[in-house]
Amino acid sequence: MRYQDTGNVHMDFHLATNTTIHYVLEVYGETFLKELWRRTAQQVYKDIYEHLKQGDMRPLLEHWEYYFTREKGVFHLTKDSKGAVLVVDECPAVRHLREKGVTPEPCFCSQTRHMNEAWSEGTPFAITTETTGEGSCRQAIRRREAAAKL
Repeated sequence: MRYQDTGNVHMDFHLATNTTIHYVLEVYGETFLKELWRRTAQQVYKDIYEHLKQGDMRPLLEHWEYYFTREKGVFHLTKDSKGAVLVVDECPAVRHLREKGVTPEPCFCSQTRHMNEAWSEGTPFAITTETTGEGSCRQAIRRREAAAKL
């Protein structure tokens, strides 16, 4: 897997992300923030995006599983022949913000939805993201023909 940090986990990255979201919203607005997330998905995580365009979801699934495990998130990932579903019961980023006494920006979890939408652009996949609570969600990736039947 290309995107795999192996050093110490520095969870304060999430504090910086939350502060950056706040800053970008205040200075540049929501439209720019969404574009920033799209560029991040397609350019920073280009390898994942390129694999998705080629019909291969494995790097994205490895990415999800690796980081939620590494950061001790409470989640489960199920895979089948049509795709995969990631259910996050406790997001480690949101948990860390709360532990530090920081309120997540109202759109903090929107980054997941917008990056998933960007990853699915121009690919044979549809990725849905459903917020199920504060710091919990359900993400599903399916081939578009299978997703249309749901």
